[in-house]
Amino acid sequence: MSSNILRSAIAAVTGIVIAFGLIWLAQYAGSELSPDVYDPQTGEVLIPVGSTVALLVGWFVGTFAGGWVAMRVSGGTGAGWIVAGAVIGAGVYRAVTLADAWWIILLGILIPIAAAWAAQRATAVAAP
Repeated sequence: MSSNILRSAIAAVTGIVIAFGLIWLAQYAGSELSPDVYDPQTGEVLIPVGSTVALLVGWFVGTFAGGWVAMRVSGGTGAGWIVAGAVIGAGVYRAVTLADAWWIILLGILIPIAAAWAAQRATAVAAP
C-alpha cells in the first residue's frame, strides 16, 4: 500500500513539473511572438491577444501532458487530477495578483479541468 502511495506522489510531482515546464514554454513563445507593450501615458503594460492565447493553450497542453504522464505512471487517475489542481491554483493566483478580467479566472479553472478530463479519457484508451 505504501509503495502505491509513493508511486502516486512521484507521478503527481513529475506531472506537475511537466505541466509547469510546458506552460512556461508556451508563455515564453507567446511573449516572443507578441511582446507586451508599455503605454507611457497610462503607465500600464498592455498584454496583446497573442500572449493571452499562448497562455490559454499552455494551460491546456501543460495540464493534459502532465496529467496524462501522472495517470500513466501512477496507474490511476488521482495523480492527474492533482496536476490539474496545481495548474488551477497557479492560474487563479496569477489572475488575482495581476487583477485579470473575470473571464481569465474562469478559464483558469475550466481549461485545466477540461484538459485533465481529456487526459483521463486518453489514458483509458492507451491503457493495456
